[in-house]
Amino acid sequence: MLDQQPMPITAARALGKLGVVCAKRVTDCSILLGWTEVNSAGLLTPSLRGQAINTMPRTEERLRGALVDMVSAVAPPWVQNARFGRRRVLQYAPPEIVQICREAGLTDVSTPDVVAFWDTLAAQARGLRSMRLNETGRTGERLTLHYEEMRTGRTPQWVALDSNEDGYDVLSSLNAEDHTPVCIEVKTSQLGLSGSFYLTRHEWEAAKSFLHYHIHLWDLSNTVSCLAILNLEDVAQHLPTDHGNGRWDVICIPFHSFSDHFTSFSLN
Repeated sequence: MLDQQPMPITAARALGKLGVVCAKRVTDCSILLGWTEVNSAGLLTPSLRGQAINTMPRTEERLRGALVDMVSAVAPPWVQNARFGRRRVLQYAPPEIVQICREAGLTDVSTPDVVAFWDTLAAQARGLRSMRLNETGRTGERLTLHYEEMRTGRTPQWVALDSNEDGYDVLSSLNAEDHTPVCIEVKTSQLGLSGSFYLTRHEWEAAKSFLHYHIHLWDLSNTVSCLAILNLEDVAQHLPTDHGNGRWDVICIPFHSFSDHFTSFSLN
């Protein structure tokens, strides 16, 4: 319809029913998915992506395109299951999503195009998860910057903003009077004491080379954030040991191992 006659958004929304769905919902969905856009004349018109979807010869292809575009636009929680395979998505996704998957021919066969779709969805899920983890990590780093500035009266250096190869995230000092450097690695979780953090052997070897090295654990699961400040001795008791030709490379340490170290921290 828009190919034949672009129209104002209000007019598109007022078209009544389009099939079994109201025009307002169809219009808003097309804008959300990036299938339509407002041109220089203020009229709603198909975007390049919308035109591409519309020219796909098979309904199954258009439905698959809709799913991919919806995930990109909305980042729904259920898509994280795609990292673990098709069965997990079909088990935990909302019924309407499972229905679309069936109608798109994605549930039973393993043809190359179907495999490619699930690989695309898994890649998007990993990207979204990485982005969220990165946002959580940055929140913890900002909290550490604020905490250290309050503690020392000096502005610490946000090292991780420029490079993640230094072995620590924030460079602070011992106190207001003693400017001896303190290197701080920041680990952050939104899962409370159920969370965990990873430590690589490289990080540990680098940590031992610094005169003063702390790990800040931030628990963001509640309204008021909680902080645990660890030194090398605190962490060392949770490290594995090498035996024979085997050497540990990376370990996962739960936050609850340091439950007695956490104290509440308010920005106010």
